[in-house]
Amino acid sequence: MILRTLCLVLLSSGLVNATTHADSSLVERPPAERATSILGQHTRLVLSSKDLLQSMAWWTRMGFSPRKLAGERADSAITLTDGQVVVTLVSGSQPSPIIAYRCSNLNRLKEQLDSLLIGNNVDLQGPSYRELRFRSPSGAHVAVRLVAVEPDLEPTHEPNPLCGELKEYSIGVASVTQEKQWWADLGFAPTKQATKPYPFVNMADKGCEIGIHQDRDIANVAITYFMPDMEQRIERLKNAGMKPIEEIPSADKRIANAIFQSPDGQLVFLFETPK
Repeated sequence: MILRTLCLVLLSSGLVNATTHADSSLVERPPAERATSILGQHTRLVLSSKDLLQSMAWWTRMGFSPRKLAGERADSAITLTDGQVVVTLVSGSQPSPIIAYRCSNLNRLKEQLDSLLIGNNVDLQGPSYRELRFRSPSGAHVAVRLVAVEPDLEPTHEPNPLCGELKEYSIGVASVTQEKQWWADLGFAPTKQATKPYPFVNMADKGCEIGIHQDRDIANVAITYFMPDMEQRIERLKNAGMKPIEEIPSADKRIANAIFQSPDGQLVFLFETPK
């Protein structure tokens, strides 16, 4: 069960009394005070979709609203946002999700990636690079596009009206150490970490926070939300016909933590912020 093996640590990774295990030397900083990674500006998650209209309807029911992008054709791509996360649904089969960035100097970025021995694939636009694609040790897909072709998608930072406050993109890894170093090489810095109840670390830059969880069964990059009233939020979603793929009752039998999955397999974690 994904949730039963993950919930304890997501809750203990700085959101409950885990100070006996957490690295107290780390200071949680708001995004505006964090460093910008060498990747540039985080813009969105790009998700592969077999049925754009079906997928759009699902994300709308999860609190996302369509956002029209210049040049975007509704039969090939649809962009939505909840104020914190921008997702672009792309018709067809491709790696999914892709953590997307925009950068003003892809030539320099490629030189940096090559010097870090990070393998990458490129798309060209004339004599210049248009897009760089690469993967983390755990298999998380990252794409960086030139600012001329990747839109400036600055979020409003307002909480999702249904899911609540975004906390991280969660990934499961075989080794926290290897994955942490990979993101650190890109300019991400740890915001919280611990070794118990198992090793985990959160790495962040100005626009993106990655929760790295060792030996956890997370099939892809999951979007993770927390709210104090998550029990009521989950109930509202269920009453609206949104069925979680997994839920776990609390000690007093409340359903305050659940996992939802989009028609194309994207995981969304909803957790209760402990009182």
